[in-house]
Amino acid sequence: MPAIDEYSSATVPIELFFDSTNLWSATGFVWEDDSGHFYLVTNWHNLSGKDVFTKTHTSNTAAEPNKIYIWWNLKGQLGLRFAHTEPIRDPTGAPLWFVHPQHGNDIDVVAMPITPHANAEMYPINKMANTELMFLVGMDVYVLGYSYGFGIAGLPVWKRGSIASEPEILLPNQLFFFLDTASRPGMSGSPVIRRTWGQHQLKNGALRTQPGPATDFVGVYSGRIVAKDPLDAQLGVAWPAQYVTEIVAGARRDT
Repeated sequence: MPAIDEYSSATVPIELFFDSTNLWSATGFVWEDDSGHFYLVTNWHNLSGKDVFTKTHTSNTAAEPNKIYIWWNLKGQLGLRFAHTEPIRDPTGAPLWFVHPQHGNDIDVVAMPITPHANAEMYPINKMANTELMFLVGMDVYVLGYSYGFGIAGLPVWKRGSIASEPEILLPNQLFFFLDTASRPGMSGSPVIRRTWGQHQLKNGALRTQPGPATDFVGVYSGRIVAKDPLDAQLGVAWPAQYVTEIVAGARRDT
């Protein structure tokens, strides 16, 4: 049986629809809180159809999705997927997703409560092995998502990048950090991880030697900054992982 990295199973491809019209595709991943409730985590702009910075529509048609196709992992058959439709707004049109309790939808991360499908294996990312690794500007990270859609195997692409700004210096008007990477739109909502092998420099400064990899979930990818000139720097935006915990705990519905 082939070996599959457990973090490859954490991601789920998603497709956003308005009624029967397919609007765009993106990436999400599963989170489980301490009470055993599950959430789909992705970007605010994926579900709202609006740019997180300008609050204007991302589509020229001003389309806003009202349902989502989630391509779940099929239980007992890792890598095989099936689609299940979920509403993302209630009958009044109000969003069903949670935003950050303090910053609201100025942070491009949401958590939407999900009732697990009977045939779905959830693979919550926060229940996977996690080591607090050193996390400094210039270090490599991986963005796990679906840049070119997905086939029957349904496993994500691991897109390598590097941390391009000081990740722990967040300002009131910049609640994210930059990644030096180029990506496709379908990567929006992907988890960002640090991964080292053999020797692992921990966040507390200690050096640990152990066989195999060590992984640290460090953020949520939000897409690249579109440059006017193709020679401009290829920069992407990532939001610190702590926001997911805060969003789930705050349970604040978007307005």
